[in-house]
Amino acid sequence: MSSRVLLDTSSLMYRAFFSMPSTVTGEGGQPVNAVHGYLDMTARLIGSRHPDRVVHVYDDDWRPAPRVAAYAGYKANRAPDPQGLPEQFGFLREILDAFGFAQADAPGWEAEDAIGALCSRSPQGTTTDIGTGDRDLIQLVHDPVVRVLFTLRGVTELRILDEAGVLAKYGVPASRYAEFATLRGDPSDGLPGVRGVGEKTARVLVGAYPSLTALVDDALAGKRIGAPLQRSPALRAAIRESVEYLEAMRLVVPIRTDVPVRQWERARDDATLESLGERYRVGGPIRRLRAVQAGLVQDPEET
Repeated sequence: MSSRVLLDTSSLMYRAFFSMPSTVTGEGGQPVNAVHGYLDMTARLIGSRHPDRVVHVYDDDWRPAPRVAAYAGYKANRAPDPQGLPEQFGFLREILDAFGFAQADAPGWEAEDAIGALCSRSPQGTTTDIGTGDRDLIQLVHDPVVRVLFTLRGVTELRILDEAGVLAKYGVPASRYAEFATLRGDPSDGLPGVRGVGEKTARVLVGAYPSLTALVDDALAGKRIGAPLQRSPALRAAIRESVEYLEAMRLVVPIRTDVPVRQWERARDDATLESLGERYRVGGPIRRLRAVQAGLVQDPEET
C-alpha cells in the first residue's frame, strides 16, 4: 500500500501567512512569512506521515465561472488577499520546483476540485491524506483511502478526520457533508444557507431525510417523510423559500471530481535551492525540509 499527501496549498499558504509575523522577509525586504510557515508545515507532515508522494495543489481560479453562473453571490464579497501574500505564491513555486516536488492545479477551477479529481483517479492501493484548512474537502473523506488533515491552530496542529472523525465532529456521514454544508451555509464563501438553519438543525435534517430532494419534496407536498418539518411550520416555510437556492447549491457546494488536472514536476536542483534560501532568507525551513526528505530526522525541529 502506497501513501500520498495532497496539500491544499492555496488554503494553507493563507493560514501560514497569519501564523508567522510579517517581519519575516527576504533579502530584498519582500514578505516571505507564508513561505516560511508553509515549508515548515510540509516538513512536519513528511516527518510524521512518511508519505511516498507529496503533491502541492493550487487554485487556478478561486471563483470558477460555473459556480458563479449557478449562484452569483459565490465569494462575491470576499475581501482581497492581504497585502504581501499573492506574490509569495511565486516564491513558493520556485522553491518547490527546485525541491523537485509534484505540483498541480485544475484549469478554471479551485484547488479543492483538483484535489477531488486526483482522489477520484487515485491508483489502486494508494491512501491519500489531504492537508487543508478548508472544511469543504471533508466531503471527500472515504475509509480507508481518503482522510483529511485539518489545520486547527495556524499550520502546526492538525485534526485527523476519517469517517468516524467526521461523524463525531459534525454528526453527519462524510458522504453527506456537502448536504449538511448546503443547509448550514458558509458566510466566508457568500453562501447564506437556509434561513434559520444552523449546524444543529442541518444535522437533524440530514439525519431525518435520505436526501435534499426528499427534504424539499416534503416541504412542498407536506407529506410526512420526516418529523422535523411536521414539528416546525417555520422550518417548512424556510425550506420552501429556499428551493431555488438549494437547487443552485447542487452546482456550487459539491467538489468536482471530473475536471482536467495539470501536474508538473521538475528535477531537483540543490544549487538553486541554496540560492533561493539566501534570496528569500528561508534557509532554515529549506534545510529542515531537506533533512526529513532524506530521512535524516523525523522531527524537523531536531535540525
